Amino acid sequence: MKKLFIYPIMTLCLLACGERSHYDIKGTVADSKYDGKYVYLYEYGAVRAMPKDSALVEKGKFAMKGEQDSPALYTLHFIDKENDEAQTNTGEVAPFTALLTLQNAKYSIDINELSTVSGTPENNSFSQLQKDLWKVREEMGAVIDRMNSDNDDIVNRAEEQYEQIEAEALVLVKEYIEKNPNALTSAKLLYDFRYDLNEEERREIISKAGEEFLVVPGIDRIIEHLAILEKVAVGKSFSDFDMADPQGRMRKLSDYAGKGKVVLIDFWASWCPPCRADMPHLVALYKEYANHDFEIVGVSLDRTDEAWKKGIADLHITWPQMSDLKFWHNEAATLYGVNSIPHTVLIDKDGTIIAKNLRGKALEEKLREVLK
Repeated sequence: MKKLFIYPIMTLCLLACGERSHYDIKGTVADSKYDGKYVYLYEYGAVRAMPKDSALVEKGKFAMKGEQDSPALYTLHFIDKENDEAQTNTGEVAPFTALLTLQNAKYSIDINELSTVSGTPENNSFSQLQKDLWKVREEMGAVIDRMNSDNDDIVNRAEEQYEQIEAEALVLVKEYIEKNPNALTSAKLLYDFRYDLNEEERREIISKAGEEFLVVPGIDRIIEHLAILEKVAVGKSFSDFDMADPQGRMRKLSDYAGKGKVVLIDFWASWCPPCRADMPHLVALYKEYANHDFEIVGVSLDRTDEAWKKGIADLHITWPQMSDLKFWHNEAATLYGVNSIPHTVLIDKDGTIIAKNLRGKALEEKLREVLK
């Protein structure tokens, strides 16, 4: 029996010995100005941390070798000056950054305007996505040039094309995350595109993620934000808040909501171009439903009283307004998980939230439905 048992042991030993026990990075750098400088390997999101590794670039090449206990996101970047602030951040704003999921494996990395990493299935796939997104960005560049035209028709067509290209890029990102639900690079994409993915999409991605995904820097903030949104989800009662009106008098949302009227909370700011573009439509709706148990409560994310009041006057706003002039730290915006404006919350006559972020025709159709 002992003689028979030794063969599996030997097999396991051979397999273990064949596994790579360290990472081995071979890289190239396109820009010759980095010859004679060091490239640094930092853990993604590790604030004020020391680099895990570094290497001198010689004739456009560098090499690193070391051990990594478990897969983790890292960035490769240069520091132009001693004690540069880039040391203290994620590396994303440093020159010539490359992102990789680091584990004990062999890597080939090319650092240039479009840095690529190969060596593991995840890094190979992520590099391909980066190439695909790069092509999309090149298309965007051409469209942006046309958006600066003096011809309104050209500008309008360019804006439509831009939105279409943005949508195509988001499809690529969604497909990558769907195919790689536990990849650390998917976590990075979730964070980068958190404002483009809707609430349901973010929840679904989080629900499928493993533990390593969930501890990637920034994901905790997304989870916290989703918890806030859950408290003010469609079907829940509105959450009350109080702030000053333009005359300095304290007002509450409950002064209007839950009192037999359909109430629309409109989060806006005078400095927000899309908000200003939407306002004529809201003004028209307010006039149309003035006698139909409908009210709008505006919440401004302005920073100064003067800008807020000027915006109200310039845009012909006549409905109740509130603000604490705290910009993105606005109390009501925080309470309702608002991270972009314009943003709306529609509250039924009994105080129940019935819709969120409706604008334009979608808002008009919903009001017809609930106020008929």
